[in-house]
Amino acid sequence: MHVSSNPDGSRSAARRMPFAAAVVALFASVAGVAHAVEFDEKLKAPRVLDGATFRSQAQSFSARFTAVQAADPQAAVIERGLFAERFQATWQMQDAIDAHRPLGDLSSLGFMSREDGGYDIDYNAFPQWQRLDELFATMLPQFPWESIGAVLVSRGFRPSDVEILKDYIATHDARKASLRDSLPLAVSFSKLVKKYDKIKRPVPDALVLSYLYQRARLEAESTRAWTEGLLTTLDAQRGRILVAFFSEMETKGILAPSDQQGGIAEQLRILRLPNFEQLVTAEVNGGTP
Repeated sequence: MHVSSNPDGSRSAARRMPFAAAVVALFASVAGVAHAVEFDEKLKAPRVLDGATFRSQAQSFSARFTAVQAADPQAAVIERGLFAERFQATWQMQDAIDAHRPLGDLSSLGFMSREDGGYDIDYNAFPQWQRLDELFATMLPQFPWESIGAVLVSRGFRPSDVEILKDYIATHDARKASLRDSLPLAVSFSKLVKKYDKIKRPVPDALVLSYLYQRARLEAESTRAWTEGLLTTLDAQRGRILVAFFSEMETKGILAPSDQQGGIAEQLRILRLPNFEQLVTAEVNGGTP
């Protein structure tokens, strides 16, 4: 669950995708991970205990981010600990919004209240909440390289550095890797849902939310790892230039209420499909069952 890193200010796909109505959407993400994992019933989706505790934790994260960014802007994008803290905080925010649990005034942290109970965020003013890895993974594969390459060269890239970026993107298919690595998580949870159905027990909402949390966390780590791999192909100077280029884009985000109950019902419908495993396996392989 994440605030948006999209330049058009739309909500992050990582939060909206769990409520999509297509099997393909169930696996949409932008990067690969090193190890595939199955659903863990013991790993619960985190929730906000109270607004004051959340604000204190968010302030501490913001201070740590600022210190890391000042020392090494690249580390601020891909450092695993910071990344995990941001993910937890934004997931908890979205969950609190959906459950109508007030968090209090978050304007000092960059979140401006909306009439619908959500928040607007200006990432240029509050970069600690921006998922630059999402921008990297979604935009770089779509760049018109003739024009963007020239812009990067004007900022200090060498033509050979542009070719390094293009080669990484061509040889590291982020989406396919993520589809493959997400498969065990979804298949294992689908089997669990069908076990509940077999013994005629309702699947608890909290269990579905735990699945959505685990999948969102997996996808977030996936984009982080993809971005880390990309940055390590460049030297430090070129890495800083690329991070600065993306950081300077005007980006805003929205955390808006979502239909949590409707989303849970839709997820269960998809997971209960009798040929679910065949469908998603075919999607991973780029074909049809």
